[in-house]
Amino acid sequence: MGREAAARKPSGKGKRPPPALLEARRRQGEERAKPEKDPRDKSRPSQQKKAARVAGRAQASPSRKQSPARQTAAKKDLLTEGLRRNKSAARKTQTDSRKVVDFPKRIPDRKRATALAVATKSGLSGTGYWILGVSLLMFLYGMVMIFSASSGSAFRVYGSSYYFLLRQAIWFGVGLIGLICMAYLDYHHLSEISPVLVGVAIAALAAVPFFGSQAYGSTRSITLGPLVIQPSEFAKMSLLILAVYVYNKRRGKLDEWKEIVMPVLLVSGLACALILVEPDLGTMLIAAISVFIVLFLAGAPLRKLAVLAVSGAGLTALFIFSSPYRKARFLAFLHPWEAPREGGFHIIQSMVALGSGSVTGLGLGMSRQKFFYLPNAHTDFIFSIIGEEIGLIGTVAVLGLFASFLILGLRAARRAPDGLGKLLATSITCMIMIQALINMGAATGALPITGVTLPFISYGGSSLVICMCLAGILINVSRQEAETGVSNDRRKKRERGDMRGRNRGALASPAGSRRRAPIA
Repeated sequence: MGREAAARKPSGKGKRPPPALLEARRRQGEERAKPEKDPRDKSRPSQQKKAARVAGRAQASPSRKQSPARQTAAKKDLLTEGLRRNKSAARKTQTDSRKVVDFPKRIPDRKRATALAVATKSGLSGTGYWILGVSLLMFLYGMVMIFSASSGSAFRVYGSSYYFLLRQAIWFGVGLIGLICMAYLDYHHLSEISPVLVGVAIAALAAVPFFGSQAYGSTRSITLGPLVIQPSEFAKMSLLILAVYVYNKRRGKLDEWKEIVMPVLLVSGLACALILVEPDLGTMLIAAISVFIVLFLAGAPLRKLAVLAVSGAGLTALFIFSSPYRKARFLAFLHPWEAPREGGFHIIQSMVALGSGSVTGLGLGMSRQKFFYLPNAHTDFIFSIIGEEIGLIGTVAVLGLFASFLILGLRAARRAPDGLGKLLATSITCMIMIQALINMGAATGALPITGVTLPFISYGGSSLVICMCLAGILINVSRQEAETGVSNDRRKKRERGDMRGRNRGALASPAGSRRRAPIA
């Protein structure tokens, strides 16, 4: 028996550990399996503890049985206590998050709009889309009226009522390419090459008297196969860009005549003189007034501006009154009925067209003045045809479109990322508005007739292409505003957060610590 008990007794290696050692090992394994807690969460009770506490209260029942009403009241008390604790925890968390980074709750509408604009593939802002939409709407409006105003004369002269409509559509394709190029070509680079553009424009203007084609007593365009190009339209755009580029660099230095005259006024005077040789008084006035506006916006002294204005007006008056024909045509708008078959003929027929339309017009395509009464009905006097066929409603719609373009152009200028963009956008907007006012003023008899087209609406390939290029530059300015607006916004947020972080580090660190703050 003793031997059998000894045989059943385990050896030294197979001995079972004592219970105290097993319990210690079990506790050690449980402590290792527990997740590490964030030291910042010591003061916050975990959600599991809260749930266990609430469940324990619900399961704990007194020795005597409670009534259903008391049980329901107890449950309501538990739910109310849980909701109150959850709200207090959420409020504390929100307060802590505000202490970490104090970002604004809501991004302003403009910055949010620019953020959405940069997210798009095209990179256009809301202002850019609106400028594009208004420009295309004016073009489509003009296409309808060009066909209505020119169908009769086109069929009589060229044998097709669609002659001018198709040519304007071709020029629109060229202008659309120019608009896209200007919208995506940085206007800073465009300004840098403005001297080259002005050189090309002056060379083209100098070639007009030798290679140009004559029409209506003046030589204004160069014919290259099926294309008819008017260099004066390109010249006024290039002069504007050059003036913006030079005078923007000379802000604060325009007290001296040298800074004003050289080289902008010198080159502008040469270009205006070549335009007057054609002659084209209307385009010359638009180019000269546009450069004057750029000089005014750049901060030139008023005395020097007054001297330039008086000098320019004197030279223009000398040019007008030096020829009896130009004098009679210029003064005809004051008393058109004194020469109804000479200088006042155009103004009288234009007034008849506007008066015949009344409020609602005679109907689209029902104009009578376009049938060989009103000359150049599809170019210089298309505003009169609009008033005759669509009435006051149509003319007010034209005014509304140009007012929208003015507002959008000034908005793009106000939100431009730098002074060059502000000056460029404002000057372009003013140029287009001046041309529109001169055309509509001539059609209504308020201004002399100068042969200026209505931007985007009148027939004219060179004018349409240049207007669309100018609209593209405005879109370019608004597009860069969209891109830089979001980056600046994010940079300000980041810097604000980093500054707060550095301040917290400085408060937490001991005095005299030389540890540098981290750089983001």
